[in-house]
Amino acid sequence: MRSSRLLLTGAAIGTILGTGRADLNDTHVFNSQWPPHARFHGAAGWGTVAGSQLLALWLLWRPGQTERERDLAVKTAALLPAVSWVPFFLALATPGTAVEDHPGHLPRLAGVPANLVPATLIPAISAVGYALHRSGR
Repeated sequence: MRSSRLLLTGAAIGTILGTGRADLNDTHVFNSQWPPHARFHGAAGWGTVAGSQLLALWLLWRPGQTERERDLAVKTAALLPAVSWVPFFLALATPGTAVEDHPGHLPRLAGVPANLVPATLIPAISAVGYALHRSGR
């Protein structure tokens, strides 16, 4: 078993569970104060993220791949978690947005709002997983 596939599997599963925990609750998708269309987009967004990570898992673990197919599958599976998390930083560049509604509302890790920690770590873990794959591990 290659450690690269295990690391990339963790990134995909962590993305599904982490975003589900953050979004499928009464502060986001089930928030009665949010307009129905905003809740719709929250649910659709989470479904898109979860679906992309399920695709990553399928790419990593489907049997019968040639070496070339496996390389492309691992590369794609490594990119999918980054595609889910990197937009957090792009969103911060959009005028009028913030990572939290009230400053200090979210827990902090090393002074950083908690939701930016996986947005940084999971793409990094994916990069390490891909590097391990390239080195044969």
